[in-house]
Amino acid sequence: MKVTYQGVIGCFSSMTCERCFPNAVHRGSLSFGDAMREVVTGEADVAVIPVENSTAGRVAEVYGILPESSLYIVGEYFLPIHHCLMMPTKIVRGLPPQNLTEEQLLEWKNAEPSKAEIDRALTQITEVRSHPQGLAQCREFLRKNLPNARLREAWDTAGAARDLALENVPNVAVIAPAGAARYGMTVLKENVEDASDNTTRFLFLRKTPLNADEIRSRPITTLVFRTRHVAGALVEALKVFQAHNINMTKLETYMTGVHHSEPVFYVDLAMNRFDENGRKTLEELQSATLGVQVLGTYEASPARSERYGFADID
Repeated sequence: MKVTYQGVIGCFSSMTCERCFPNAVHRGSLSFGDAMREVVTGEADVAVIPVENSTAGRVAEVYGILPESSLYIVGEYFLPIHHCLMMPTKIVRGLPPQNLTEEQLLEWKNAEPSKAEIDRALTQITEVRSHPQGLAQCREFLRKNLPNARLREAWDTAGAARDLALENVPNVAVIAPAGAARYGMTVLKENVEDASDNTTRFLFLRKTPLNADEIRSRPITTLVFRTRHVAGALVEALKVFQAHNINMTKLETYMTGVHHSEPVFYVDLAMNRFDENGRKTLEELQSATLGVQVLGTYEASPARSERYGFADID
């Protein structure tokens, strides 16, 4: 099996691949769209994509491209997210002391950065880079500890660490997973996320949906529907869920169309599209809206919990 994700080895998507698909071949992509396209073209079997975080909210880009991708959601996973503030080790350590013997120089090169070196590096930070989600999840830490540092968005958390290590510029740090230390980075501070229970929800996407026989535990159905842009249009759609006693665990809305005049609603439902109640719900929803697109019916993660920001479906 081949699994694709956005980012480089050491990023949170990579960690999710390792945990959920340990025997697969993993390949990083530059963007979410690139990862999805690899599945569409058959270069990969599954794409692992983050869709929302308990602290920073939804990954907006994904909501825009997922319905257009022709892929289906076949599973979800909740990953605890812990960030580190780090800098390139060669910047933290600086130049070796003068007049060292060859043996002493070798010993210095192989030593870990000292507390004094780390403390000095912390006082010199003028810029912090990370993926927008990484910066958002550490907003309070940055405000309190590095209020004057410039915040610069990067394409990936671990990717920001890898790129910075190659640049060899001083006074710049990144927020990244601990695994990004593999790129020659030194962790200055651990667990800099604002919430200790910081969690990201990942979706697994493939070309074909699950069938009824593959849903063995509590089902979630994710779909998008469009309504007319008139008063009461959404209410009419929501009445369908109420009539069939369908609990909604997520509702997101965004505008599409040339003039952003066409409302689209993305919902997660505690519903099995394959049973009688699910089929009737979808039929009535079609009649009450301008169109419905089912993105997948799949099993709810047992990790769902209000505490972590993701309501259970019961």
